[in-house]
Order: sequence, then structure tokens, then C-alpha cells
Amino acid sequence: MPARPLAERLIGNLPLFKRVAGEHIALLAKQATVHRLKRGGIVCRRGEPLECFFGVAYGQIKLVLRAGNGEERVLRIVSAGDTFGEAQVLRARPNPLDAVALSDALVITLAGRPVNTILARDAQFAGRMFTRLAERVHQLVAEIETRTLLNARQRIASYLVTLAGDASRVQLPVTKTLIASQLGVTKETLSRLLREFSDHGLIQVHNRNIVVRDHARLDAVAHPVRELLSDKPGSGSSSL
Repeated sequence: MPARPLAERLIGNLPLFKRVAGEHIALLAKQATVHRLKRGGIVCRRGEPLECFFGVAYGQIKLVLRAGNGEERVLRIVSAGDTFGEAQVLRARPNPLDAVALSDALVITLAGRPVNTILARDAQFAGRMFTRLAERVHQLVAEIETRTLLNARQRIASYLVTLAGDASRVQLPVTKTLIASQLGVTKETLSRLLREFSDHGLIQVHNRNIVVRDHARLDAVAHPVRELLSDKPGSGSSSL
């Protein structure tokens, strides 16, 4: 399929652009670039000047911050149908993070100039864009709260509560290594606390499959006020 019709189809399939007029999709497609990536492929690097944002047609992309010693912190996992980097369009500045493919992926780059043209012409699209940015701000505040005010046990329980929702069976969306990085704990700590939750009858774990056996007690662990498991330094045991 020629590049432009493919770009139009991929853009039109992104939820952010579902109700955008065909002429505007065509405008975006003229300056869009489609990237086919293998696992480990780089979408963009920290420090690059960018005036664009990205949509994921399929695959998963991790957004990471890297320290000078090579240590990385995963900020977010972007899956098919989602977008990232929207703020670069509204205020161009050096890219703050690395975006790396976790699997084979198809990513489309959306240039800033046509996006800004559509923002000026389509109030509904502008509203969806700003709503998305507002949601990201709220998510960021929630993540800062989780990482700074909750201990490791509470962070992991909170993650499981959010992941499961009302479901009893869920699958971890990425590896334990990546989840640990997102939560600011080591993989060993994550595995140990998952075993602890399992031993206390809160969950059942089989590889990446989780069965939530007691939603109420798991939520109580996640909530700082109602915490049921102790997390005292030097303590090797927990109680319910």
C-alpha cells in the first residue's frame, strides 16, 4: 500500500482522530511518517528537538528516563491505539525521554504544523487533545504520589487494584522487570511481595496471570490509611 493511503488509514484508526474530518486526516497524512520497528528499535531519543508526536498502530513502546550510569526508569508503556508526545506539538522543546519498542511495532509520526492547523479549525479535536493532556497531568500527579508517599507494598497493591478493576483474572501487560521499573522497586522486591500477597490469600500468581482472590483486602493494603500489612524496616514478616 502506498505510504500516504497507509498513513491516512493508520491515523484514522487512532481513537484521538476518530471523529476528525477526512480532509484533516489527509492533511496530516501528507507530512506523516510511518516507522516499522523491531524490538529494541528507537522511536526518539532524549534531547532531540521534536515538533511532532507519535501514534502506535500496533506493538508496545516504553517511555523511559535514563540516568548517567545507565539506570532507567519506565514512565509509561504505550500500546496500540494510543499516542504520546503531544506536548511537543504545543510547545517545542528538547525531547525529555527515550521511546523504545518493546516488540515489533508500527509507529506513525505526526508533524506539528498540520496538527496545529487542525487544532485551530476543529474545536472538538482541540477539546479531545486538551482533555488527553489533562488526563496525563492527573496520571503524573498520581504516579508521583504513589512513588513518594506509598511504600513498596502499597505501590504494588495499588498497581494490582488498578489493573484488575472489577475483574478477578488479569494478565500483567508487560514483564515484571518493566513493572518494577514503573513502580520504582527492584524486580526481586516485586516478586517477593507478589509471593507474600499470594501466601496471605489476596491473589494467586501463575507467571504473568493473576487471580485476585480478595479485592477488599488488596485494596486495604493499597490504601495508606487502611494498610493491613506491616512494612517496618528490618521486618521479615507481614501480618493481616
